[in-house]
Amino acid sequence: MGHERRVGLRGVWVAALMGWGLGCGGAQEGPVEARVEENPATSAPVQPAPPEQALPPQEALPVPPPAIPEAPATPPWSQRQGGPQDDTGTSVAVDASGEVVWAWVSTPREDKDREPVEGQRRAITLSRSTADGRTVWSHEFPRNHVSELRVGVAGDGTSYLSGNAFLYAVDFGLGAADDGFLVHFSEKGTPLWQRRVGQKVHGLASDATGDALVSGEDWTAQTHVPLLARYAADGSIRWARRFEEAGEGSEPGPVALAPSGSAVFAGTFFDVLEVDGHAFGTKNARSLVILQFNPAGGLSWGQDLPGVDGHISGVAVMPDGSVVVTGEALDPVSWGDTKLPSAGPFVLTADAQGQPRWLRRPACDDMSSPPSVAVEPGGTVVTACGSRLSLYGADGAPRGERTLQPENCTEGACTVTSTAVAPTGGGELVVTGSQRHGVTTDGWNQDAFLRLVTP
Repeated sequence: MGHERRVGLRGVWVAALMGWGLGCGGAQEGPVEARVEENPATSAPVQPAPPEQALPPQEALPVPPPAIPEAPATPPWSQRQGGPQDDTGTSVAVDASGEVVWAWVSTPREDKDREPVEGQRRAITLSRSTADGRTVWSHEFPRNHVSELRVGVAGDGTSYLSGNAFLYAVDFGLGAADDGFLVHFSEKGTPLWQRRVGQKVHGLASDATGDALVSGEDWTAQTHVPLLARYAADGSIRWARRFEEAGEGSEPGPVALAPSGSAVFAGTFFDVLEVDGHAFGTKNARSLVILQFNPAGGLSWGQDLPGVDGHISGVAVMPDGSVVVTGEALDPVSWGDTKLPSAGPFVLTADAQGQPRWLRRPACDDMSSPPSVAVEPGGTVVTACGSRLSLYGADGAPRGERTLQPENCTEGACTVTSTAVAPTGGGELVVTGSQRHGVTTDGWNQDAFLRLVTP
């Protein structure tokens, strides 16, 4: 039901995107050369003082060591996966060593415009690649119907996979995974344990400790109850919360873990949501809500956009503890001193105490997949929407845009749509999504892509 509503919400204003006049200026098609900047020495050697003024040896001023040039950036690379069916990259994460964990789904062509093709299949694929794009391992799991497939990485090289298996279970090697699932994999891709996370799971984040944070919902006879749970690396639950007072029609959304151990949870909630004695939202309406919980699971702070309907699709944490949120709104959005007067995608930030900082409208040329967000180690905020990447400084100052161009487009008509973006830690970005080929024909095909790009 939530998925159908989100698709409908996007349809309300996708046509308006064509009138925003978003320029397509960006990087040219083809490889981008990596740039290496060398830092000159910051000062000249210290000259010795005259003998009568020389300092005692223990107080002598140190001579600065020569500056070490920055390591060269990894050259851009790309992978494209697919077959006769439609393939879509759904999620990507980069661990502390720079290795990339990627998930994509394969779906038969089941639409009114295209005929099924021989050899098409349904599958989930989880893979791991080195920082320079070489595949370490790749595991394919047969499946029937799976939605909202996401990955996360831990500090020890292990990884997590979450999603929703509806109608039919999926077997990752540990027996049937039903409904909302969370699976923990070893560094070599061996399944370690799996858990059921309610009827549906909507958000996944993991951190250097090996913990995993998930959001989802449980279905009762009366209503759908949003939930939030934090798992330890061994699969035990550190804490869990249920939001019983959330009105029907609420959509729990993405999550993030901060280095401090705090947990961020965002979503769209109907009616007034009460959490630890604090009220968020407004009566008889949908509102966007952002909540932060301390490491023990207690509420630290919360913010809402009362009466603003829409969908929150991405959450990230900046180095200073500020929170970044992106999504799409069906109404004007006011945040702090800034207002976006019309519906559309947005990205906003709050400081570590939850106070509003800045609000922007990122570039977007295709809302078939909602905007995603990532934060580089230096604090640069990156949103991805359609084929467009928008960059902002930690203070919200625009730092340019980038357009993802089709690669190996032999059919002459190709489009690119991103679904997720992640920072590498070295100044580059890893982006995944789908590229459609031959879109002007009735037999167009769609492949999943994974790319390392330079902003």
